[in-house]
Amino acid sequence: MLSACILPLFLLFPAFTTAVPGFVAYKELTCSDPIDIFADGEQIPDNKLKIDHAITEWDSHAAGHYYDNLTFPDAAVSGDDSGKAGTQFVYWGVEKPDPGCQFIMMKDTPYGWQVISKMPGTEILRVAEEGCYFTPLTAHDSLITSYCCGQDDCSIAEVEIQSGPPKDVVSGDTPQCTVKNAAASPTIQDGQQIAITRPQSCEAAPACTHSIQISQTVSTAVAHFKSFTFTQESGTEISFESGIDFLGQEKMTSTMSSSIAQAFMDENGVTVTTGNITAATEGNRQMPGTIAFYSFVPHYECWKADYDCGKDINGNEVVFEGISFCQPRLSSTGDADGIFRMVYISG
Repeated sequence: MLSACILPLFLLFPAFTTAVPGFVAYKELTCSDPIDIFADGEQIPDNKLKIDHAITEWDSHAAGHYYDNLTFPDAAVSGDDSGKAGTQFVYWGVEKPDPGCQFIMMKDTPYGWQVISKMPGTEILRVAEEGCYFTPLTAHDSLITSYCCGQDDCSIAEVEIQSGPPKDVVSGDTPQCTVKNAAASPTIQDGQQIAITRPQSCEAAPACTHSIQISQTVSTAVAHFKSFTFTQESGTEISFESGIDFLGQEKMTSTMSSSIAQAFMDENGVTVTTGNITAATEGNRQMPGTIAFYSFVPHYECWKADYDCGKDINGNEVVFEGISFCQPRLSSTGDADGIFRMVYISG
C-alpha cells in the first residue's frame, strides 16, 4: 500500500522453502503444552498461525495473513485454567527468523481495515529471535501475522520510532490547492501506533508497571496512498510521495501536505488539532519473563476529498484524488481517543 512489495520470501531466503514458519500456540511460558486454535469454528492445523506474507504486500495480501474469530478453548483465562471467558493467556513458540528479518503479530482493531498507518492492525508481538512469547487475547479476537526483512521494510514495524517530517519535496513555490468532491462526513480510522514507554524486562511477579513519563501529542494528518509528480506552469517540479504526513503546528510550512491541509481547513473553518496522551489505564499488564513496551493507537476522523492544485506545464488541470485530511479524535477530557496496547518483543 505504502511501499513496493518485496520479493517473495522463498526467493530471498531459501531456508523458508522447506516449511512455512508460524506462531505455534502453547499454554505456558515454557512452550511445552500445545493448545488448539479455532478460526470461525474450524481447527487450525498444527496449532500454527502461518507467517507467509510480508508487511509490504498490501496490494496482494493486505500486509499479512488474516485469521478471523479465533478461539483457544484450553488457554488459561485471567490466570485461572478453569475459565472460558475474559482475557486468555496464550504463548507462542516461534522459530528464529532469517538474518535481518522479523516476525510480526497484529491484532485487528475495532475499525478493521480503516487505517492511516503502514500496518493493517495493532502490533502486539514482534520477534527477531527464537523463543516462547506471551500475548493477552480475548476470545473471538482476529489476528494478522506478517514478516519483514531489511531495515527499510522492518522500519514499518518499529513503532518505537516517531514519524519524521513530511516526505513531499517541492523545489520552488508550493501550489495553492482547493477542495473538490469532499466527503460530507468523516470516517473513524486508526492512526499510527506510537510507543509511549521504553521497552523493559519483567523478571518476576507482580507484573511490571509502565508509566508515561512525558505527555506526547497526536497531530493532524494528511494521508495519500499514491505518488504524484508534475511540473507546474511556472516550471517548478512537484514530487508528492505516497505516505502519511503527521502535521503539528511546527510543521505547517510550504510543503504539499501542508498546502492540502490548509485548503481543507480554509474550506471547512477548522484548525490543526493536537491531542495529548497523558494516561495509561492498563499499565499493570506486563507478564513476568517478558520484554515489552506500552503503546497507543490514536483514533482519527478522516475526510476524503480531491484537490485541484493548479495546472501543469501543458496547461492541464492537476487534481490529486482520494487524499484524506484527518484530525485526532478527542475524548471529553481533551485527550487523544484511542487504544492502549502492550507490545511484546524479543529485545
